[in-house]
Amino acid sequence: MEDYKSAALRHLSDAETLRDGGRFDNAGHLVGFAAECAIKFKISTLTTDGAAPHGHLPDFLVVARKHLGARTRYSGMYNIVKRDIFKSWDVGRRYETTGATVEQELDEWFSETRRLFAQAQIKERK
Repeated sequence: MEDYKSAALRHLSDAETLRDGGRFDNAGHLVGFAAECAIKFKISTLTTDGAAPHGHLPDFLVVARKHLGARTRYSGMYNIVKRDIFKSWDVGRRYETTGATVEQELDEWFSETRRLFAQAQIKERK
């Protein structure tokens, strides 16, 4: 079984290290995975079997909205994922030219990821 919480924390920590070292492309890649894992963790807490759907941002947001916005399982995280967050993040960006991820974009991704962590009740380790 996937451990989304642990993976989210690991990806975010590594993304911060890479960002601090000026490695924006790989930091962006990992912060996107951290966000995905936070969403998947939250969804898994709302299901009886602890499962969550698979997929990657930004397309994964369509699936997440259905799970997080359902009347029987409504989550405050829905208010975040209903917006067009991570619209420029794509798993395929790992093949782009170095320097494709700019600092402003990366800062937005980190901000959204921290909001997702808060809604998923994932506490960062310091």
